[in-house]
Amino acid sequence: MRTSRTYKLQLSDEGVDQFLACHCRLARMTREFIPYGTTLHVAISILDRCAPSEIAAELESPLCGLLGGPSYRFVGTSSRLADIVDRVGRRLIESGECGAGVATWRLYNVALIMFLTSEDRELKTAYKMATALAR
Repeated sequence: MRTSRTYKLQLSDEGVDQFLACHCRLARMTREFIPYGTTLHVAISILDRCAPSEIAAELESPLCGLLGGPSYRFVGTSSRLADIVDRVGRRLIESGECGAGVATWRLYNVALIMFLTSEDRELKTAYKMATALAR
């Protein structure tokens, strides 16, 4: 069984900056040299705790569109991240907030938005959970 996999982010220059801002914030907070995939995992964990209506609103926000772009970036983390992303997508569909579904890269971008607005304690909790899954 694979324990890790690669995830594709589709970012603009602003999206790359946003991802790096999230990564630096998490690294400073944990005082660790963390993999980029851990930052994505923490961001998706934060997204998983958001209400479908909140996620849908951010999907329609100008910032979400601004973060997406032609640059593909790949990060590796636990294969369990795919399960969390699927769960978020199913919740959105079941809620009726997003119709037939959402592109995964757009969910990643919303997760980055939610990450930067999260409190440190939320990030620390999500970080502990993400690193526990990696063991």
